[in-house]
Amino acid sequence: MSVNYMYFGVVLILLGVVAELYPYFSKLKRFSKAELANIDQMKGIEFEEYMAFLLEKAGYIKPKVTQAYGDQGIDIIAKKDDVKLGIQCKRWKKKVGNKAVQEVHAGIGYYSLDKAIVVTNSYFTESAEQLAKKLDVELWDRTDLTKLLEQVKKQAK
Repeated sequence: MSVNYMYFGVVLILLGVVAELYPYFSKLKRFSKAELANIDQMKGIEFEEYMAFLLEKAGYIKPKVTQAYGDQGIDIIAKKDDVKLGIQCKRWKKKVGNKAVQEVHAGIGYYSLDKAIVVTNSYFTESAEQLAKKLDVELWDRTDLTKLLEQVKKQAK
């Protein structure tokens, strides 16, 4: 009788492990095949998670998505070549303006970062580009995102 309880316990533990790992592998499968068209349909938080996934595949160290609210303008924190980066993700249909640059710049001090980046599936306004240059904030637009996707795909082969 006690052997049956032990098997039942083992089965319950295995089901728990599978339930914990399923979302991870589901996301991995979904993200590994994402194209720009998929990205354009993502919700904001999904885009942040996808960017963390993409950055890790591109060699960034431990990209971590910050909390969804009160993130102080930083959606992802990662390291590359001993540089601590803060990244703000904007999955938008319109051009991204100054506010995103201002927010990510403010996050540099809050998180003690070395550099800030704003990444979008769209493009930036001319004003945002000028401000980013002045504040030394890096901007990655749709073209840069495409290059990053291609880089990660080449590495996967």
